[in-house]
Amino acid sequence: MKKQVLLLILLVISGLTTAYAQSSCTQGPLAPAAGSPYTYTVTVNNPPFNGTTGQYTWYVTTNVDLLNATGVVPNNGGEIIASGTYNAPAAGQNSIQITWTAQAIVNGMTNPYYLVIKFAGNNGGFCDAMNMKVWQVKPINKFLLAINVYNGTDKYCAAPVSSATVTPGATPTVNYQYGVNTLYARVTPKNYTGNWVPSFKIDGMDPVQTLSSVSWSTDSLFTTSHSTTIAGNIATSTDPHSAMFDGSAKLYLKIDVDNHYFETLADLALAIGVDGVINVGATTLNDVKSETDCTDEVPFGKSLPVIIKARPTVTPDPATGPFITKNP
Repeated sequence: MKKQVLLLILLVISGLTTAYAQSSCTQGPLAPAAGSPYTYTVTVNNPPFNGTTGQYTWYVTTNVDLLNATGVVPNNGGEIIASGTYNAPAAGQNSIQITWTAQAIVNGMTNPYYLVIKFAGNNGGFCDAMNMKVWQVKPINKFLLAINVYNGTDKYCAAPVSSATVTPGATPTVNYQYGVNTLYARVTPKNYTGNWVPSFKIDGMDPVQTLSSVSWSTDSLFTTSHSTTIAGNIATSTDPHSAMFDGSAKLYLKIDVDNHYFETLADLALAIGVDGVINVGATTLNDVKSETDCTDEVPFGKSLPVIIKARPTVTPDPATGPFITKNP
């Protein structure tokens, strides 16, 4: 009777102890957030197989028939960005780095991705053998926004009086205009790829006050600014932000509040809210609540409190008589 030789290739999945038990908001290699690179590594039993000279083939597919070329996701095709040799044998490449995109999040809502690793090597000089393993990967939406002070303060002095015009007559009146207060904020987005559209909301304004201008820039000097469309106290960007943030890039916000005839005789507490959406085809991804809660944030749920400090109240000495009446 012929002796049968058992060829065993052991692929150990490194760094993944809860492969399919991750919560819907637990970020990791099998539940990746868009824009963050993840490294996937395997170990081959050595000896008898030489992991340095053996051939590793890495690829992502959406086909449940893992050996069927139909369904293999192309590198840099909009869903993944793989660093290293992809979908081709590479000697000694026992790991690969993959960045998943917002497009992958949307596609993964319907069908999961399968990350395949195939290893082929020589069994101690006896024969060549191949084995393969697969992970299931479902990217998750962890698009987060944070809003903070930009210039080191959340307090602003009331703007100087910009005009004071008397209407003469038997009972003269004077129209005071109290200038424009410019407020700033810094927004940090993370866990996304591609374009996102920012919107901003300013709560707490007096009914007399209006937003005269709201703009944003990718540099703190506002060398190039992006405009917004203003409706009441909400400003929506007229174009998306097209850069890929890595969590360290910032978006700088400039808000001009026209006080008109609002005098600001008491401190005025405002809140600057930020909202963001990623449009992937017909699907919209909203920013989420937190690192541990991936449900959609309420509109403008991330906000920064700021204060416009009161201007001085000036009253006449009764012996001198009243000031000219304000109008309005």
